[in-house]
Amino acid sequence: MVAVTPAAVLAAVPKLALADLERLAKAVDQAIQDKRAPPALVGPGPACPHCRTADPWRWGSAGGTRRWRCRGCRKTFTEFTGTPLAFAKRRPQLLAAAADMLADKPRSCRKLARALGVHRMTVWRWRLRMLRAVEEIGETATGLAEADETFFRESRKGSREWALFFKGEGPDPPRPRWRDFDRKKKKLPRGLSRWQIPVLTLRDRTGATYARRLPNLKLPAFAAVLDAAMASDAVLCTDGGAVYRRWARQRKRVVEQVNTRRGIRVRDGVYHIQNANAFHSRFKAFMAPFCGPATRHLPLYVGWMVLRDRLRADETGGQPLLERFLRHGRQADLTRQKLPDLVSPIPVQLSLPLTTP
Repeated sequence: MVAVTPAAVLAAVPKLALADLERLAKAVDQAIQDKRAPPALVGPGPACPHCRTADPWRWGSAGGTRRWRCRGCRKTFTEFTGTPLAFAKRRPQLLAAAADMLADKPRSCRKLARALGVHRMTVWRWRLRMLRAVEEIGETATGLAEADETFFRESRKGSREWALFFKGEGPDPPRPRWRDFDRKKKKLPRGLSRWQIPVLTLRDRTGATYARRLPNLKLPAFAAVLDAAMASDAVLCTDGGAVYRRWARQRKRVVEQVNTRRGIRVRDGVYHIQNANAFHSRFKAFMAPFCGPATRHLPLYVGWMVLRDRLRADETGGQPLLERFLRHGRQADLTRQKLPDLVSPIPVQLSLPLTTP
């Protein structure tokens, strides 16, 4: 058998006809895919995801991925069948978007879309689909667990209620726009209001974090998070909030409180909530470039931050976000569904001029 050198192949390429060049290009692409394929895909095929029958037939390729046909149910499948990547048309770009979400400074959807050569809404849908896989992420707090809440402004980004209001086609929005408080010198309501969305964070001294958005500041909302996040022998350390004392009395648990209003940051050299406050500081800095995402998506961003903070303390390598996304299974694309019209729960006459926002 005569050995063919790469130099001889490259020298013969210009002499080939167009049809031969196309055949050669397909053969080269297939050879590259075979070389890059994991050993498990080159050797015996995986079990059928439909009926779990082993040893399938090879059945060509689809979208650059090895395809198989089951010997039992006769259905064809790939390694992505049954995963969110099953019908993805731009898998390399999606993988790049997942890597960017765990970077030191994730790019905005517009900047990332320009870098990947896709539409910004495509990147936005990818991001929300991956974030739904980490929405319920969290670790049980053990030992001495710190609890504290932080607040984010209510956001209705993406809603059409303001556009309809200025056209005279919709009801009065329940509050002025946040920018009107600066531009039109409106007074902000003092203290907390229903326009401040609470997020409760539990963090123990080992770095285990559990954070959830609260529907309100009442005891049942706090109890649902504390009961789910705290180990049975954990000691709770909080600020002077009365809701924590009521929870401790009902559950017969131990709670140590620090009176931060009087400037007491550490009590007895042990009890403080500085780890939880440090997490809140990092969370606010992380959220700042997104300019207030819609409140309905806030739980997704909470899970995103918890995952990022866990990786910050434990560099495990790999792509944990993508792994959770693939294990999440195929889900309906909720970003394409029409949202119901938002109606003001308490109509307020704003007396604003009917000009474009």
